[in-house]
Amino acid sequence: MAEQLSSEKQALILDAARKRFAYYGFSKVTMDEIAADVGMGKASLYYYFPTKEGLFNEVIRQEKDQFLEDIRSMIEEKLPACDMLRQYAAKRVEYFRNLANLRALQIQQSAESRASHLELFKDFQQQEVALLRKILELGGASGDFEVKDPQQSAEIIMQMFYGPRAWLLLKRENRLDDETYNVLEESARQIAEVILNGIIKRK
Repeated sequence: MAEQLSSEKQALILDAARKRFAYYGFSKVTMDEIAADVGMGKASLYYYFPTKEGLFNEVIRQEKDQFLEDIRSMIEEKLPACDMLRQYAAKRVEYFRNLANLRALQIQQSAESRASHLELFKDFQQQEVALLRKILELGGASGDFEVKDPQQSAEIIMQMFYGPRAWLLLKRENRLDDETYNVLEESARQIAEVILNGIIKRK
């Protein structure tokens, strides 16, 4: 029972923190505010999460884990490889649109704070590349794709998907609004088609 209550309390804290970080950004949120949102003292909050950085990391980690699980579930549905790659591209934009904490991370954190999250992003990137490689390997096994080096191809595809987001953020001075995400969605769709035109096995 104690463990269940502890898990429920952590879930409440994470939900409150997610909303605060998404609306105000990492730097403007205080642990006092999060504690007040869940109706507990700051000392009790520190029992669960000793630092704001640690709490923010856990929020980001949960969001990333959910995205990766969504991609794994899609792969397990055993859709045609072309459809999997198209869905991956669409889900990636949806992920960056809906999980607003990444916006706070990209825009409002200091260089020092960003550096502390570098390992978290590296791990996420490695897992994402592994899932892309799985899609390419499945496409090769089914005869849909012709890919000589799935690992290298997965890494290149990742670079292609990251590019438009970085370019748009620079062009729009870090303005992440619906218009920006609509452009990203179309860019991701076009990139997926370019990739497919290059790897679909000609029969």
